[in-house]
Amino acid sequence: ISLDNLESYLELLYEDAIDDKIKGTFMILQLVRDPDNLEELIANDQFMGVVTRVFREEAKKSMDLMINLVYVFFAFSNFNTFHPTLTEHKIGDMVMKVVELEMKRDAHRKEELQARAGQLSGEEKEKELKKAKITEKKQDKLLYVCFHVLLNLAEDISVERKMKKRSITPMLIQMLQRKNPELLLLAVAFLKKLSIFRENKDDMRDAGVAGAIIKFVPGNSDEMTMAVLRLMLNLSFDTEVRGELVKEGAIPRLVELLKRPQFRHVALKLLYQISMDDKCKSMFTYTECLPIVMSMVQNFPERLVEKTLVALAVNLATNSRNAEAMATPENLNALLSRLFQTKDPLLAKMLRNLSQHEGPVKMRFAEYVSDLAALTRKTENPDLLVELLGLLANMTMTDIPFSQILIDFDMITFLHKHLAQGASEDDIILEVVIFIGTCVLDPKCAPIFADNHLVQVLYDLMADKQEDDEIVLQITYTFFRCLQHPQTRDVLLNHTQVVSYFVDLLYDKNVEIRKMADQTLDVVMEFDPEWARQIRLRKFQIYNAEWLQAIEREDQGMGPEDDGGLVRGGGIQGFGMHQNLLIDDEGMFDRASPHLKLTSDDVHDEFDDDEDEIDDD
Repeated sequence: ISLDNLESYLELLYEDAIDDKIKGTFMILQLVRDPDNLEELIANDQFMGVVTRVFREEAKKSMDLMINLVYVFFAFSNFNTFHPTLTEHKIGDMVMKVVELEMKRDAHRKEELQARAGQLSGEEKEKELKKAKITEKKQDKLLYVCFHVLLNLAEDISVERKMKKRSITPMLIQMLQRKNPELLLLAVAFLKKLSIFRENKDDMRDAGVAGAIIKFVPGNSDEMTMAVLRLMLNLSFDTEVRGELVKEGAIPRLVELLKRPQFRHVALKLLYQISMDDKCKSMFTYTECLPIVMSMVQNFPERLVEKTLVALAVNLATNSRNAEAMATPENLNALLSRLFQTKDPLLAKMLRNLSQHEGPVKMRFAEYVSDLAALTRKTENPDLLVELLGLLANMTMTDIPFSQILIDFDMITFLHKHLAQGASEDDIILEVVIFIGTCVLDPKCAPIFADNHLVQVLYDLMADKQEDDEIVLQITYTFFRCLQHPQTRDVLLNHTQVVSYFVDLLYDKNVEIRKMADQTLDVVMEFDPEWARQIRLRKFQIYNAEWLQAIEREDQGMGPEDDGGLVRGGGIQGFGMHQNLLIDDEGMFDRASPHLKLTSDDVHDEFDDDEDEIDDD
């Protein structure tokens, strides 16, 4: 077989007999198997013209002829240089038509065989099944090479889009029902390539890809298993597909693959993706995942635990049932020992998540509080510091001696350092505030904070960070706790204007801040009668704002249509205009300036006569 005989091979394609055409295409197929011949062949106009004409007009008559011709195109498609010529001759379009035709033939053949099954004898049925297997084997070979050509041509995104419009994705998913290992592997590889685009991913989801691929985890070969895992990883960024995979039993299958090192890294990534869904986290409790992950974290050979592994552990630790299994006394001792040695921030994050669960899990951390405080005091790593402070802040058990910890580790200096203006990032400041709120649960901490001006520092910080809702909320909650103790309560009520600021927070857009401010003012009213009267006044103004403004309009002879200062949906506008009940505008509280203080002189004398009436309201 030689290029010199090309003309004679092409002449066979002009013969009427199908056998001659098959023979001619077989000879040409031997030529294209040598890459050195490809450039000369594709430059021959007669060659491409004859081959594409026969493929278009004659190939349907014989599967063997069709297979030979597609293999010829496959040889060219392996090289990007020849793709423009193949596209010019519409090879992709013709190959897609072959795939569509073969799928219709296969469906028709199966329907026909099923319809005749009851009419055939046992021997005839066996012959038909044997014939169908031979046909299926040939068809698998044809489909394999067709999809391989299409996969090569799909390197051009514009060509891939055309294939998408021709519904190639459902076709590939349908291929997953076949048994040929090479065809299955190719279909999965093609789907993986397509899955990086959202439109294709949506098509796969709608075609039921989760149920089609889960049976290959694990598959008959390591190569097939890895290919399916990588496809699943691409699809797992879609929440619906993740949910379908879980329904199909993906979690126990993936956990089983954690025991096999070659699949572990991909299985961990998939389990991490699944663990992001709160409703799925509890499903891990009933698998071997938790002991395997805990063992891997504790025995990880490098100083820092691999990120995917520890990220999975971090997610799982947020579930209370998982936490019970993860934070056994033995595991907790090993994890904290590793933390003290490695100072791994992500490991600290996992422990922080474990420590948030009330009950036995949280209690097991109690004996390590002093060691955690010591590490907190020493570390210079801001990421680790955030997690350690958060962990300590979770220690809300009443028997933790925080007052002694503050003294032993000079924590007051540490707290002042990080609360100083511009000294730390907001995430550290937030955790410091929450930690102080936890410390105040120990009554012995109150005089320490009061004597060391820490309450005043928090008050100033509240003004400085007044645009940060989370910090404002946490400082308010910390003050709520401080008001429970005489020493810190005295500082807040007599040496700051914090009550004025809390009143102003009743107007805040953040619902949680409003609720916390309201609860804090209730505590103030409980301990200070003078403030109680003024707070009740302001609350009355807030809760009855629309009614007060309606009275004002009536006093001024305004009709209902003149609703000038009324704000629908809550809030007050034109605050201070009803002089016999509201203070003047100069007495308004501004969240940006919490240093204004409401005094009894600011309230009109006329209100004294109505005090009992307001109290009743």
